[in-house]
Amino acid sequence: MCGLTAIVQRRGSIARDRLASSLMQLAHRGPDASAMLIETLRLPSGKPLAEIGLGHARLAIIDRDARSNQPMALEDDRLVYNGEIYNFRALASGMALNTTGDSEVLLRLLQHGGIDVLNDANGMWAFCWLDGRNATLHAARDRYGKKPLFYTMDDKSICFASEPSALLTLAGHKPVLRADAMDAFLADGWLFPDPSGQTHLEDVREVRPGHCLTLDIANWTVTERLVTAVEHLPEREAVAPRSTMLQPSLPDLLADAVEARLVSDRKVGLFLSGGVDSSLILSVLSARGLADQVICVTGDAGKSADSAYAQACIQQLGIDCLSIPLDYSATSFAQFLGVCKAQGKPFPLIGNVLGMHALYQAVSKHDIRVVLDGTGADEIFGGYWYRYFGFAARDARQQGNQEWLSRIEPAAASAQREFPRREGLTEADCQWLDDISARRITTRAPRDPLIEFNGSFNDALHLDATAGRMQEWLWQNDRNAMAWGIENRSPFLDFRLSPYLSTPYSEKFDGPYNKSELRPLFDVFAPLPTAQRIDKQGFRWNYKSFMANNRASMIEILGDSKAVAQLAKADALITSLKEDDTLFDSRIFHRLLVLAGLEAVNAFGI
Repeated sequence: MCGLTAIVQRRGSIARDRLASSLMQLAHRGPDASAMLIETLRLPSGKPLAEIGLGHARLAIIDRDARSNQPMALEDDRLVYNGEIYNFRALASGMALNTTGDSEVLLRLLQHGGIDVLNDANGMWAFCWLDGRNATLHAARDRYGKKPLFYTMDDKSICFASEPSALLTLAGHKPVLRADAMDAFLADGWLFPDPSGQTHLEDVREVRPGHCLTLDIANWTVTERLVTAVEHLPEREAVAPRSTMLQPSLPDLLADAVEARLVSDRKVGLFLSGGVDSSLILSVLSARGLADQVICVTGDAGKSADSAYAQACIQQLGIDCLSIPLDYSATSFAQFLGVCKAQGKPFPLIGNVLGMHALYQAVSKHDIRVVLDGTGADEIFGGYWYRYFGFAARDARQQGNQEWLSRIEPAAASAQREFPRREGLTEADCQWLDDISARRITTRAPRDPLIEFNGSFNDALHLDATAGRMQEWLWQNDRNAMAWGIENRSPFLDFRLSPYLSTPYSEKFDGPYNKSELRPLFDVFAPLPTAQRIDKQGFRWNYKSFMANNRASMIEILGDSKAVAQLAKADALITSLKEDDTLFDSRIFHRLLVLAGLEAVNAFGI
């Protein structure tokens, strides 16, 4: 897992100092080695065509020897790559190799088979590959977009980088938050991806998940195509029995996905959250005799039963565990600003963003550089009642499936709502905003693709995994992990499990249980106390302590923020906060605070 930066300059010379500065901004992603190169591409006549600059900050996980450092050069080709291809040894069969890692394998595969070889790759990736023979640069991302890659282009140059800040440094531009993105976040509390690839920053785009962007350097033209899609079966196949639709079986697929992600020359940890997903990974490891290859990690913020369930799993299996108490109240504001710097994008003020940053920091002190987690299970196997159940119930009603509806009814009542709703501002928020407003928020539809979505249950799952909530989890998790030089691996995002996005709702929800396809697997592997748990709360964060202890600091950065000044009159905002403590609990305050925090760490300007 690494950070990369790349530039192709059509006219003039590449600014070496900007390339070096861009690479330095990615040092947290790759603390083990750093290198860059600048070369001139020439036509067969010898005439200069363009200059190319590549930079790579390496987190050495497989083949830690310097021979696997990047940028990697083979004949006329060059590669900078961020990710892991777990089946690289199988793909390398018959190759004569100079290294024992996956980077050389990827480059040789690309040399001989082109971009379409990615269809056989099992893993996560973002890379720039210079095909020197054909004078083309290819920039590609994995199926789910687990690894990031951003770009900006004009008639003189095209730049790529793993993070927007490094990209803009390379391009010589300042980060400017788009006004519509600011309004969207203020209205919704989330900033979901734009299907077009446009980001929240002006002139910054992302290579879309599963896509490859190809630059014809001689003609200075760019084409984009989908290379590796997340499988989505037609409805007529989706309702077929599991046993006939998918081979091998789910237990075999999951076990192989977990084992594949143990390939590492560094310590491997497992975030054991106390829920079904991560404890099922532990169940697989235990059954396969592999539990001693990972270090189980639990984080306890003292806010839920999650840690107790995780500890119960550990005790039952009799294995060691690294338990990290997350009492960071004394440094909570510094932690908040650290999250702002890591994320670089507006985020909801919730534990899954704020607390995970602290957990990764603590883990890094134990020299654990690879961490497994349960990301993806909720989207693929129907884990979110509040996001998915409404679509399942609607399908069931249309199909007249009264038997399933009667079994699920008690759970449906406890879910409180059937469809995802806009997490908009309350009436009190809107009134306060009217009182302090510097301008009206632009009225717009929410970016959450499931709100007012009229498709089927399976279409909703696929949409959320590829263009919805999971894309936000992936952004947040990547930034929090890589802020501390840690590679995050997610067995449930193995592409061979993606067809389970299309299994019927009746196999996802059953009685009081969600993820009904996964729960029986504990009996196949190792039974654990979390198998029938239905009340997992998710990662917690000491919100009340943060709000109580940091009001002066919050007011200060709000008063200094140009972004906030565009939305609210500073004097009226600060006066109202000092007069009414309840406003610190409002959604509008939380969102303004995040915008101010991001601006304070120079994530953007106005």
